Amino acid sequence: MRPRASPPQPASQPAQDAGRDAEGKPLPGTTLGALPQGTPLSWHLDTFPDRAAAEAVKEQLGTVAEAFDRTWLFTIAPLGWRPAATSEHVATVGPLPLEPRAVAYTAMYLATAFRPGLSRFVHERPRPEAWFILTGEQCLETPDGPVRGRAGDGVVVRGGLPTTIQATGNEIQRNLTLVLHDAAKAATTRVDHWKPRGLCRD
Repeated sequence: MRPRASPPQPASQPAQDAGRDAEGKPLPGTTLGALPQGTPLSWHLDTFPDRAAAEAVKEQLGTVAEAFDRTWLFTIAPLGWRPAATSEHVATVGPLPLEPRAVAYTAMYLATAFRPGLSRFVHERPRPEAWFILTGEQCLETPDGPVRGRAGDGVVVRGGLPTTIQATGNEIQRNLTLVLHDAAKAATTRVDHWKPRGLCRD
């Protein structure tokens, strides 16, 4: 699947939920089925020269996507996993808090870009959400406090945690996002029961 880019929105205006279409329905994702039991799993990001090369080594829990002028293979696998063919291994993000694993999971991948100072509305995912930051800096504000990251960092938050994301620093913030959720449920919910305190502006 091709990640869907969320255009930057002014901080004073709520951005459209990148996990839903114009009618409020979840966007299509890659159905992974039940995930392997026992071993902690992470999100692996590898790049290939073209889609054919990535598709040739994609496994059951892998997704090929094109974003930011590169061809990516995203794979949910144990920490030490690597693709069968030579690639550029960009990052491993995790471990991912994935319990229970018996449910059928869907992986939704997004590619987003924000100008410094812009933020998304408060949302909540039923299962984990993870980011890999390509450029710039970001800050997540949650009820547990702020979580900051910069280019080259991977960030993971557990499911059921209200979150708002703000681009910080002085550079355009570009990231890749993984949303893992029960295949039978929506990927995201807008949150009205918790309000951020502006901790990412400190």
